Amino acid sequence: MNPVITHKEKLLEQLTRKAFEAAKKGKWNDVIQLYDQRVRAGFPDGLSPDVAKQLMKYDQWMVARIREVQALTQQHLGETQGHRRQLEALKRQWVDQQTVHIQHRLSI
Repeated sequence: MNPVITHKEKLLEQLTRKAFEAAKKGKWNDVIQLYDQRVRAGFPDGLSPDVAKQLMKYDQWMVARIREVQALTQQHLGETQGHRRQLEALKRQWVDQQTVHIQHRLSI
């Protein structure tokens, strides 16, 4: 016999599923908003095992995805910092060349 799923459990499942879909699309602001709504909705005292299992499945996927996104963001940040250092070095080199060129003209 399947336990009866309450309105609140359906709402929690619906919000979590929407957050899952938003995360798959990279809409992280929506994910935050949906999880906030889920927290505000609250959890019933007797959450059915099937619903709890489903929510945990989505939540575990979400945690794994967030970790992947954080790792990729960190990687891109490192690459960006490397490019910035290269640009700064090129800028210094260009300024040094311009200074030498101007000094040469002034000495003529």
